[in-house]
Amino acid sequence: MVSRNENELNFGGNPLDAALQATNEWPEDGKETVNCCPVCGGKERSVVHASLTDRIFFCAPGVWILHRCDACGCGYVDPRPTPSAIGLAYAEYYTHTLDKNEVFLSNTSPLGKRFIPMRNGYLNARFPRLGMFPSNPLGSLIMKLFPATRALAERDVRHLPAPADGAKLLDIGCGSGAFVRRAISLGYLAEGLEFDAAAVAAAANEGIPVKEGSLPDTGLPTANFDVVMLSQVIEHLHDPMAALREIHRLLKPGGLFWLATPNMDAPGHVHFGADWRGLEPPRHLVLFSPKALNLALEQAGFVGVEFKPPGAVSHWFYRASHRISMNQKPEANISLPSDLTKLARREDQLSLRNPLVGEELVVVARKPEI
Repeated sequence: MVSRNENELNFGGNPLDAALQATNEWPEDGKETVNCCPVCGGKERSVVHASLTDRIFFCAPGVWILHRCDACGCGYVDPRPTPSAIGLAYAEYYTHTLDKNEVFLSNTSPLGKRFIPMRNGYLNARFPRLGMFPSNPLGSLIMKLFPATRALAERDVRHLPAPADGAKLLDIGCGSGAFVRRAISLGYLAEGLEFDAAAVAAAANEGIPVKEGSLPDTGLPTANFDVVMLSQVIEHLHDPMAALREIHRLLKPGGLFWLATPNMDAPGHVHFGADWRGLEPPRHLVLFSPKALNLALEQAGFVGVEFKPPGAVSHWFYRASHRISMNQKPEANISLPSDLTKLARREDQLSLRNPLVGEELVVVARKPEI
């Protein structure tokens, strides 16, 4: 175990002001202990942050401790909310809104803003059924010269291949179905699974096929999907290994699994410490290091694990973390100081070459062929 002072030295955190501590305690009968690492089962661990509170939505009561497994580097909250009580942490959460217009990360890059037809041409070449307009057919060649914009464009389509006829895709924890809608435009027979009834209703209002349900007990048929996706979901789950095994069951032999989750070892975590946006206590129960995620996927039966560049997402994480450090709510309009902007840009460049050093871990893997 490391002391609080040692933790602050390693992660750049500062003691939370007493006035910022949660005014209400989490119900004691709504807590449970975690006796071992949720990934590898190791019992040796170190304290990373000893006094985390919800300074993102300011709705979850309680003070929380984040531990790191000494064996695999997985981070996990202990004690944590029970499955029956975790809903208290989601009183102000956002899963049931849906942008009327398509949102593309690649529009945020300098090239993407100025040359949208090039980006569209690149994606149209990747997905012949897409038909984005306006489109420049040279985009498929030009985008190869701009790796940062290309990485964002690939993130926009979650590194999917062009689908074969009848290819079925499932997006678990899809919210109101924004990516389900996009996957359909790419040519997939896509549907979503979402635990939030309000989000399911919002999807239905837009004609997007989303069912109510959650991991690990989806109730869906075995070997039924060519692709399963899990974006910013696994960190919320009490039993991530059971979830991964369920996804493995749902996939056809040779099927593709795509996952994105905050990186426990992110440079932003090192810089911001307890203010890092990826922590989100107590909604984020498990935070994966690259080692822990690779191990979890292999233990669940996946092969061909490949980490992908997350794209230029560092500015969002740094700005959100800076806002947390100033104890401001999400809607506060706060600019990122120039020194942090430079750090975020540097991290984005590094993660293009080494996806393990980004704010998020983005990975693709496959269920083995029979």
